[in-house]
Amino acid sequence: MSLQRKENNLRKAQARYDKVSKRSKQFQVDFRREQTSGGSFRTRAYIVRGEKENHGGTGIIHATVNQKYRIKGDVPSVTRAINSWKPKSKKGKAFKAAAVVTNFAVHDVTRTAVDTALAAETVGIKTADTAQREVRNKLKQKYTREAVDDYHRGVFFMGRTSVDAVKGTRQHFKQKKKNELEKAKYKLKAADNKLYKAKTEKPKMASNKAALKKAKADLKAKKAGRGYKYRKAKNLRLKQAYRQDKRELKFEKKQLKTESKFRKKELRNQKKIARNSSPGLLVLKPAKYTASRMRASAWQKAVNEDQDNDMLHAIDSAKRRIAEPVKDKVSKPQRLQKQEKKRDRLHDDRAKSNKKLNRQENRLKDKHDSHKKRKKKKPKKQTKKSFSETLKSAFKFVKNVYEKEVKRFFATLAVPILIIFLVFAFILMIFSSIASSSGFTLGTYAAQDYDLSEAEKYYTELAYDMNEKILMVSDPDDWKKGLVKFGAKKKDLKDKPDNWYWGKSSVYDWEPVYDFDCYKLWSFLCAYYYDFDADDNGDIKYWEFKGDTKDLLEEIFNAEYEFVYWYDNKSRWEELDPYNYWGGGKADLGGTYYQAEKDAYIYDDQPYKYRFKPKAITSDLSKYEDSDGYICISSNYRVLDPNDDYALTGFYVMDHRYFSGTSRPFYYHDSSSDEYFFKHNGTRYDRSFWGWDGTDAWFLVSPTDTHIWNSSLSDVCMYGYYEKYYWKTECNLYYNVKQKKTFDEVIKDKLKTMSHKTERLAYYNLLIGNEDGNTLYGNHQTLYNLLPEPSIRDYILKREFGYEMTGWNQSSEGLYQGIKVYADSGTKLKMPFKGKITDVDTADNKITIRKDDVEYWYDGTGGTKRDTEVTIANAKLLSGFSEGDTVKQGVEFAKTTAGNVNFHINIDTDGPGWDYVDPRLVLY
Repeated sequence: MSLQRKENNLRKAQARYDKVSKRSKQFQVDFRREQTSGGSFRTRAYIVRGEKENHGGTGIIHATVNQKYRIKGDVPSVTRAINSWKPKSKKGKAFKAAAVVTNFAVHDVTRTAVDTALAAETVGIKTADTAQREVRNKLKQKYTREAVDDYHRGVFFMGRTSVDAVKGTRQHFKQKKKNELEKAKYKLKAADNKLYKAKTEKPKMASNKAALKKAKADLKAKKAGRGYKYRKAKNLRLKQAYRQDKRELKFEKKQLKTESKFRKKELRNQKKIARNSSPGLLVLKPAKYTASRMRASAWQKAVNEDQDNDMLHAIDSAKRRIAEPVKDKVSKPQRLQKQEKKRDRLHDDRAKSNKKLNRQENRLKDKHDSHKKRKKKKPKKQTKKSFSETLKSAFKFVKNVYEKEVKRFFATLAVPILIIFLVFAFILMIFSSIASSSGFTLGTYAAQDYDLSEAEKYYTELAYDMNEKILMVSDPDDWKKGLVKFGAKKKDLKDKPDNWYWGKSSVYDWEPVYDFDCYKLWSFLCAYYYDFDADDNGDIKYWEFKGDTKDLLEEIFNAEYEFVYWYDNKSRWEELDPYNYWGGGKADLGGTYYQAEKDAYIYDDQPYKYRFKPKAITSDLSKYEDSDGYICISSNYRVLDPNDDYALTGFYVMDHRYFSGTSRPFYYHDSSSDEYFFKHNGTRYDRSFWGWDGTDAWFLVSPTDTHIWNSSLSDVCMYGYYEKYYWKTECNLYYNVKQKKTFDEVIKDKLKTMSHKTERLAYYNLLIGNEDGNTLYGNHQTLYNLLPEPSIRDYILKREFGYEMTGWNQSSEGLYQGIKVYADSGTKLKMPFKGKITDVDTADNKITIRKDDVEYWYDGTGGTKRDTEVTIANAKLLSGFSEGDTVKQGVEFAKTTAGNVNFHINIDTDGPGWDYVDPRLVLY
């Protein structure tokens, strides 16, 4: 029934909107792509009436530009037509490339010219309005000065008021019609959102959750048990399928949340538009016009009659040039225009978000059955190489180094001698390696690119997570959560700091440092995991990134960095002078009290001594009620806060056993008989005890005593209270990151605790280049460098692979699985291998190139062939190249379009699916 009611509400809102919107539509051109009788498609233009959409800009150029809002549907596009061409000949490809460049240039020049014209017209209109305002003001002043009597001024005043009334009435009805349309839009959107939430969002969310739970249960049920011959392979496939289902279900949940987010934002925006478009009551407008004119006339008269008063004229000038323009900016029409522009931005943001989600959805669909594809088998390693095979491998290595590095620096005549020397040195290295139980002395990382990249990613994630917590500490709203994440106790963080002191301060005398170096991390891990006790067979044993690697990275990270803070809280209770009283006073003199129920008790096993339940209470005391509605009090009648672990407050409940002039109780004490009594209308009444003896606290007026003063209150007690203390805050927070050791010290200390510590340190120094200053030892260097310089290391990076860390307590953008390299716009890029241009995104200036079976020479015996994709951002193809072309290695095929170029390298590794690796590992 609830769903049916929401559907009915939506239909009513739609009917109302259709009725109201008929009065505010304009003629538009709607392009529709339709199929002809012959089966082909063509685009036809239709004249329709549609809702007006543009909201801003007056002037001829603005009105002309805003005509684009009248064109709807499948609008013909030159850019789309050019992109749809698929030429196969070289001439056709060259023509398309020229057309793309020309089209881009025309669009760019046209857009720049239009924006310049719009800006110039806006400046002109604003200048003209200002000048016109000054002219009108001078004319009014002139007439007022020249008017000989109040009769002439009155005629002028009435004429202006009449003009205001005519214009205002006309504007009122126009605004009322617009307000009805905006209210109808709001009601339609609200009804649509409610129906969407009930009919789509909640059921799909529930279904998504159930499907995820079912997929997990199916995985658990289908897993093969012990004894099944192929259980590992089967379980791996099942797990891959489950992960893919999990990714798709999570993405569906993300889509629903994104849709819900934009719907809420648009509804709030539409509500503000509907409210700000309200014209008000027409019946009040004449009084408004008259009053405003009277104020303006009186002020102008005062200014003109006192011509020599410079101060008055200065105020008048400020009023016209500053106060009135500022008032206009925050007026309801300006707020309305601002919200209408925001509505357009929300529409554009939603379109961009949907486009991004569609791309992600397409990628997920492409990977839907990827786990079913069989991977190429990795060649088995030989137990021992023959001498000839070793020689071939050595020659291949030397040739590779020669082709990619050496020949750039040495003359051709020196090459034969160099090759002979390197081959001989290489053979000696192989034999010396075997003899010394070291199967890998070439200075190459003893790991695959994937494992090295994952280690780098995890270490930077540790730093990123710690920095996110530091940023939370710096947030005035979340500082307490941030400190709790660092191990602080929430109950010890009572007061919000008055001041935050980050970094170097009077408490922590140092600047925070972050000195991570990925090359050092890779070298350390290879030295740490290298097996110096392996058999003398010359095999390379790669370490893999697993849970123990995560533990190791956490250990060295914690050994280097520590978050420190000092929460200096000197806040304290200070006594009020005088106290603030609520209730109390002698009853027979007209004192006022608050009512309380009779069931008050004494507690010896609770954080409080007494408690009572008020029937009447003020806002000052009500915030200290517990979940049962009671006020809890200590043994000396001080009110406690049950919402803060029964902490002290500044309030006390009055003890009415004694009489004194300052605390205003009503009981008297007879010292001779040690009795308490009170007087009412001259009559003495002995104290009527209620539940407690004379030694206990008596802060409530008993029902019997209450009845004596007022028979209608015989079933209740009465109480009063006062505020004695206030909490004075004086709190500072000092926090910083302490670097206990440098990164070099941490990793060297770790290596020194292991077996073969001398060999490990030597291996580390060899990889990092500490022996001879050459930092290229550890680089795998398989792919040809795309940039003009000999090595990727010759360039400065704008952003590195992994989680971004620009510095402690500085915001960053999270994970980035590529590198951003500073390079001048227009820098030519070379092909890293003989591969194919598989995708070209001209809108985002992205190019993807691919080669199957790239041979990574360091990876396994004789090299392992892996499919490789390189995505380049901020780049476009050179003339003569297009999507689908195959380009040879080293050929210039693209150029950069900005001051930096971005590289992402995706490799089909041994694990399931593809993996991004740090481009610095494989690029020369």
